[in-house]
Amino acid sequence: MRKKIIGLLVCTLLLTIIIPNLSLAGDPEDPEITDDLGDTNLPHLDIECAWFYENPDEPEYLFTAIKVKSINLKTNAVLSIRWNYNGKDYVSGFDTYTFQKDVFRSGDPKRGTHWQWINMPECEGTIDRNTNVITWKILKSNIGHPKKDDVLTNTRAAAVPSGLISLIYFLTGRDYRDFAPNNQGTYGLNYQIHYSG
Repeated sequence: MRKKIIGLLVCTLLLTIIIPNLSLAGDPEDPEITDDLGDTNLPHLDIECAWFYENPDEPEYLFTAIKVKSINLKTNAVLSIRWNYNGKDYVSGFDTYTFQKDVFRSGDPKRGTHWQWINMPECEGTIDRNTNVITWKILKSNIGHPKKDDVLTNTRAAAVPSGLISLIYFLTGRDYRDFAPNNQGTYGLNYQIHYSG
């Protein structure tokens, strides 16, 4: 009897450690990634939160979403959500340009060079100016084919100026980047895949 009680206590302890780090489905009220507002002076780069979700009618897709303080599509910037799956890093990225077409993409960023970034597969995406939410619709086949019950770990988000404007900010000593969570090397909650695509 004593062994059963000890076993039950150990299982309970393990569950209290594991469950808080595992999110079953994110949304703006219960996101995997949160951030402090006002930690950058550029509202369109000020991340509020980010999350992952799936749609049972489209099991072949993973959706990621990021909410910012305001949306400005007239400046060069990159907003991204990153995660690790099966020992490999993946990203959903949104490139907004002053004079070019905006691009949604997702996949393996490799070392993250400009050439590797622009050669990642493009994906569908939406911009909701009423809620300030940017959403990616990502084919699971482009991000390692995660299956039901697989877990995405090391979740984080970033919003950074890009192009010439980032060089100007760098030369003037201003850092307008925003990371979520705030501290580099810290991560949001894990996300468990619900549907095999």
